[in-house]
Amino acid sequence: MPEKKAVIVVGAGPAGLGLARALHRDFIVLEAADTSGGLMRSKTIEGYFFDWAGHIFFTKIQRVRELIEALQGDDFHWQNRESWVFSKKVYTRYPFQGNTFGLPVPVVKECLLGLIEATYQEWPQEPESFQEWIHQTYGSGIASHFMLPYNRKLWARDLSTMDHHWLAGRVPRPGLSDFIDGALGPGRKDMGPNARFGYPLTGGMQTVADRLAAPVRDRIRCNAEVVSVDPDRRELRLASGDVLAYESLVLTAPLPRVIEMTKGVPEGVRDSMNRLEYLSVLCVNVGIHRPALTEKHWIYFPEADFLFHRVFVQGNAAPQVCPEGCFSYTAEITYNHNKPIDFDTAGRQTVDGLIRAGLMGPDDPVDVIDLIDIPVAYVVPTHHRREAVDRIRAWYRSHDIHLLGRFAEWEYFNMDHAIDAGWTLAEVLNG
Repeated sequence: MPEKKAVIVVGAGPAGLGLARALHRDFIVLEAADTSGGLMRSKTIEGYFFDWAGHIFFTKIQRVRELIEALQGDDFHWQNRESWVFSKKVYTRYPFQGNTFGLPVPVVKECLLGLIEATYQEWPQEPESFQEWIHQTYGSGIASHFMLPYNRKLWARDLSTMDHHWLAGRVPRPGLSDFIDGALGPGRKDMGPNARFGYPLTGGMQTVADRLAAPVRDRIRCNAEVVSVDPDRRELRLASGDVLAYESLVLTAPLPRVIEMTKGVPEGVRDSMNRLEYLSVLCVNVGIHRPALTEKHWIYFPEADFLFHRVFVQGNAAPQVCPEGCFSYTAEITYNHNKPIDFDTAGRQTVDGLIRAGLMGPDDPVDVIDLIDIPVAYVVPTHHRREAVDRIRAWYRSHDIHLLGRFAEWEYFNMDHAIDAGWTLAEVLNG
């Protein structure tokens, strides 16, 4: 007979760890990688710490904030954000829509006139797409100079195919007074939910993952890849050949992988999965043998002549993430079938872009160029996403299988939302 657990959790990312910490039943967590953390993992190369994409901690969820602060204690570096946009060969503060100071005067004028028109125009209906939302919210100037090029570059698609409701609370909308302040001078840098953020002083974001996992470490089995799930038999099989039985199963893997590993999925559910879309991300980590190259924390690049759409200044995340006298960046590059990239040249193109943006000099010695590929990184909020996900989740729920976390729930979750979702599911499973 196979080993049986009341609950099996597949995946030790933030959602799986949040759930595990709150479960009061017999359970085990299965993790395919050699360490827990999911996308909160970190790696060390020649003394440089790099995360799986640029990560910071901020939240409006009180119980998550209290937990992370308790876990990290003094080993957390809190900072006020220095976030910027590089376009028209100049740096302006982020968000672009509230900080046009320094841009060419005709661009500022166009952005202001567009915002006035968007503010006072009576729109005939609610926006039907992300693209319409941009125009109705910010006007044609801000749309054409930042919002449209940046988001087309990021999402690699026609923005009219995307829903806009996922944006609630994520993107600041300045009033006319704020816009004028940000056009005549440096403006406000505290717009948005992440104006102040935290990061571990030591060990990268892996430190947070390790401390989340600590109370349930003996319940986590790493290097345990699940290759198949049999909902009728309530069993799953590992790559090692082991078979485990369960009463309730929680899957945190991306939905494409969930469908692939599950036996007996009806054709209609598979069709729903085929309607969902996602983006992959290649992270190019660069370690440079020169200190303090910038005071910025992250920078957005809307223009097409830069391969990356965003650069996280890993070297400023905390004082100990680089060897003494060195600095580091993580450039994020989205890709999919519409937007292929050449992995062989991505590192050199990234260094070239950093030089052109003034973030390093052409003669600065490069210690590290490292690539991290994240095959499923961004859930694309298409118009039919909600209907398709609801159908998939309903079928899995009917087999007492719960889908949890950013990629299994197919939601635009940050780590705090994922941890909180785990706690919420624990309340259900604990009965």
